[in-house]
Amino acid sequence: MNINDKEFLERKERLKHLIRQLKSEEDIEKVKEELKNVMSDVDPVVLAFAENELVGEGFSREDLMKACDIHLLLFKEKIENPDLKVPDWHPIKSFQDDHRVILRLMEKLIEKIKELKKMKDFESGKSQIEVIEKILEALMKAENHNVRQENTLFPVLEKHGIEQPPAIMWAEHTEMKEQKKEMLKLLKDRNNFTFDEFCNKMLKLANLLFEKFALHTQKEQNILYVTALSVITEDEWKDIKEECDNLGYFKVEEGL
Repeated sequence: MNINDKEFLERKERLKHLIRQLKSEEDIEKVKEELKNVMSDVDPVVLAFAENELVGEGFSREDLMKACDIHLLLFKEKIENPDLKVPDWHPIKSFQDDHRVILRLMEKLIEKIKELKKMKDFESGKSQIEVIEKILEALMKAENHNVRQENTLFPVLEKHGIEQPPAIMWAEHTEMKEQKKEMLKLLKDRNNFTFDEFCNKMLKLANLLFEKFALHTQKEQNILYVTALSVITEDEWKDIKEECDNLGYFKVEEGL
């Protein structure tokens, strides 16, 4: 769909109107239902341009991040398979592979914290704590995934006039990195807490991180990547791949 087509412009304006209503929270359930109807066949590119223009009108990034969560719930009903089909060499293929690895690490982190909670104290849970620390270190190394996107994919999207989806993803990258740092600090300072306090705090943070990342990956799959595939040329994708190769890829220690 051409961004200057009447249909494109009408859908964009309708979407902007509903997102504005969502912010006002007047009869929010009715607005959600209208959004569901409008977005049942909406192109993610329309959403990207609508969000971009709303920021120009004074919307804060926080407003859009809240709205984005609702967009996601609506897109999930539309998209049966979140994995986009791209060639093996394609940068999105490696980004999707990263998602699976990181989610698996987060699942294992929660599993190990639950195992730790069954122990009596820090000493009896020493082996679980060692694994938890290794997983958190691996998750910090996996920041390479975000660095590759921020330095290769995002600038090209911005060049095409798609600014808000990358900005929202970048903000969430920063939030999740801070969550990881908070967990590492808690691990380091664990002797300042009782064993039960430590386990409960760690499990709460791990669950929050997992939920945040699971939602984040679906936003990337269903909005960011779909938009990118619509506007980025094959030559640009090859340049992005070369830049990703130069930045390198993270590896997870065997056994994690």
